[in-house]
Amino acid sequence: MFVMLALSLTACSGVLMASGWPGISGDENSVYVAYANEVYSLRSKDGSMNWRYPEKVEAAKTFFANPAINGSNIIVGDYKNSLYALNTQSGAVSWIFDDAKNRYIGGAVVAGDTIIAPNADHNLYALDLNGNLKWTFKARHALWSTPLVHEDVVYLSSMDHYLYAINIKSGVLVWEVDMGGAIVYSPSFDTDTIFVATLANEVVAINAKNGSILWKNLSEVGLWSQPVYHDGVVYYGDTVGKIFAVSSTNGNVIWDYVMSEMVSGAPAVMTGGVVFAGENGKLIALDFDGNILWTRSITGKLYTGPVIVDGLLVLGISQGEEVIKAFDFNGNEIWKFTPQK
Repeated sequence: MFVMLALSLTACSGVLMASGWPGISGDENSVYVAYANEVYSLRSKDGSMNWRYPEKVEAAKTFFANPAINGSNIIVGDYKNSLYALNTQSGAVSWIFDDAKNRYIGGAVVAGDTIIAPNADHNLYALDLNGNLKWTFKARHALWSTPLVHEDVVYLSSMDHYLYAINIKSGVLVWEVDMGGAIVYSPSFDTDTIFVATLANEVVAINAKNGSILWKNLSEVGLWSQPVYHDGVVYYGDTVGKIFAVSSTNGNVIWDYVMSEMVSGAPAVMTGGVVFAGENGKLIALDFDGNILWTRSITGKLYTGPVIVDGLLVLGISQGEEVIKAFDFNGNEIWKFTPQK
């Protein structure tokens, strides 16, 4: 698969391939996009640009990780070893943490007074809101995905096949479980269960309190999609384009749908259904019973699913004419954004 190959090659050679994917987050007023050599703040209403960082393109900076939002700052890591806090209003640098030794691929997350940032140097860094180091947790291999935080526990998936539960205050390991395959995407959560997809082609449900495995669904093909939980159902897709809705209790299939191209990233749950992205540019919305609501065709590659920001589906596009497109929940295009060259 293109993305896995690209990351593997860059990790080995240190040479960055030109193609990547936009990291997206947002609040009620702005969409934040980390892509290629810059970070952008866009108006969520119409996609016009508020600011960009840096103002002049610097080839040495490259961004993939989705920004985390913390009040007056967004937190975003680059593809070297720097984690930036950028002012949400101006894009000015508030602080830089550069103790990491490798790339930021997965986005950081902010939980209370702590910033949790995974790095490909195998370390999870916990910082205070001013960028000062609180603690580190060392995994066995690279960290590529955004951690999940619930109450006082950080759930961290790793390329070393392990899912870790870590105390957010101390950085002490609560439990760990070998998932049997590398984990590229973030975990998902309901009230007491973690759901992860592994490169051993399994979707696995884990007890959040003790790490015991509740059920596994083995796929006949690869999984490059993050399972997402909603109202007792877990949604995900596989690399040949089959979408599944399974019971969160036992993993039994409730319905499936053939999309016919690799399902990428995390599906987005909107009020009336679930939206999936396909690698070759297909966007499809299904209701909660698996019926088609609408489909759209995008020029370019989709390596991540749409992100819901201020009532819009915001989609990151690679190798296309635009970098961002925003749709309403009925599939109507609201705006699009292409960076100035």
